[in-house]
Amino acid sequence: MNDVCTTLTGIGHVELRVHSLDESAAFYRDVLGLVRRQVAPPNDKVCLCVGVPASGDETFSIVLTEGLPLGTEIAGFDHVSLTVPSGQDVRDIHAIAARLGVQCTSPRMFDGAYQTFLFDPNGYKIEVVAKNLGNPAGNSLARRQSAAR
Repeated sequence: MNDVCTTLTGIGHVELRVHSLDESAAFYRDVLGLVRRQVAPPNDKVCLCVGVPASGDETFSIVLTEGLPLGTEIAGFDHVSLTVPSGQDVRDIHAIAARLGVQCTSPRMFDGAYQTFLFDPNGYKIEVVAKNLGNPAGNSLARRQSAAR
């Protein structure tokens, strides 16, 4: 037993240093469907990309901070894992990424989950994974996005 008197309940956000704020925010919007938000107070070198499911509640955020020098290797970092409801969502996101010319791996089963890996414009590896494959394909990202339009 340790002396910590708080229970952690999740990750509040992930912050990534990027070469170009606009190019990176466009990747997270166009490929993963995240919504760009400005930070307060406004800062032209920082933005939030937040996940907003059909319920309208923001579920998580990726903070993008411009200032990764070109040619800088990302050291000591492997990947960020983002969960989706179904294997169909993994396939939908992979199809969008491939159509946009994003470097990505073919979707596959691994350790009981269905996953694909995408690489953002800065070289960050982003895993998109469905751990609960019992959800119907009718809940897919593409169908939710087209219904929202």
